[in-house]
Amino acid sequence: MAKVSKVSKKEVVDLESYVNIETGEVMSSEFDSLKYDTDTGKSVVSYDDYSIISSEAVFALQDVLNDSDLAKVMKMSITLKTELNILFNDKIPHTNKTLQKYLAIRSEAMFIRLVKRLMNVGVLYQMKGLIYGKVRVIYLMNPYICRKRKVFERKVLDVFKNFDYQ
Repeated sequence: MAKVSKVSKKEVVDLESYVNIETGEVMSSEFDSLKYDTDTGKSVVSYDDYSIISSEAVFALQDVLNDSDLAKVMKMSITLKTELNILFNDKIPHTNKTLQKYLAIRSEAMFIRLVKRLMNVGVLYQMKGLIYGKVRVIYLMNPYICRKRKVFERKVLDVFKNFDYQ
């Protein structure tokens, strides 16, 4: 849920300009400083759940992906979790079937071609192994393109390296 907060600015009063009428001394002799908040007319909108998508990466991806594939990358970016930047289906990682259904791709062949395109350009990395007690395939997304956190396992950063913007 979005939370809106007003942005205020601290103003410092020039105490040399004011005099204590009882003693005749400038106020700077009595106070170190005097500050007050003023309204800037601006607000900050913050969210508990957000995805960060690199603008540079999106521009680069426009050159190698079609609009449909790019939209699917954006849709996948909201499912990221953990320090491995894994695509999740609620509380467990997406499998081929759940990701295909989530992306609304009817044909398994079309889904596989999409995954291959995204892997070839460095958007996704596929892992297969014993995960949650079953042999499964899961997907990691390149954190240089999309992420939901700042801290990652070094292994993930080593797998993807920095996304090449040239």
